Amino acid sequence: IAANFQGALPDYIGDELMFMWGAPSEQPDHATLACQAALKMAATVQELDEKWQPKVGHETALGFGINTGTAGVGNVGFERKFRYAPFGNAVNLASRVQGVTKYFGVDVIVTEGTFTRLEYDCVSRRLCSVQVVNINKPVMLYQLSVDESAQMQTLCEQYELALASFEANDLTAAIHTLSDILRARPDDGPS
Repeated sequence: IAANFQGALPDYIGDELMFMWGAPSEQPDHATLACQAALKMAATVQELDEKWQPKVGHETALGFGINTGTAGVGNVGFERKFRYAPFGNAVNLASRVQGVTKYFGVDVIVTEGTFTRLEYDCVSRRLCSVQVVNINKPVMLYQLSVDESAQMQTLCEQYELALASFEANDLTAAIHTLSDILRARPDDGPS
């Protein structure tokens, strides 16, 4: 799927696949392409899960973490294990963001660096600011949703109101808003 959005698969580590955009050729719309690819893959996983879950007995879920930033890209390794791949803090941050998806229970999380470069509207919400291992500056995270329904858009708007209340130290308002969300959508991980 990523190839349909001009992405390259330079590496895999265990059960994690690494895709990259912007190298070896420049792609001004790389953030949009990466997000569209992740949303398409997440939607495909949801479709497959509907078929597989009754057979395997548990949910199949994947998490997609996307970061946009400057990375070194080139040939790395040695004679017997050689690859063309990205490296550096931007790549490490994307990996950390991917790991956060399981804590929030959402499919696609992007950094602010990616979110501000998107060239299309999608259902999304600002999740929070986090401090990740080996990255000094806190990072603002956003969820991109496969679900484009009006109900999901409303949920995202309500969540952001709760987050703004929390950030303003109005914990009572934040709790009330989150409680309303959870009554309607008890499976909403961020809430």
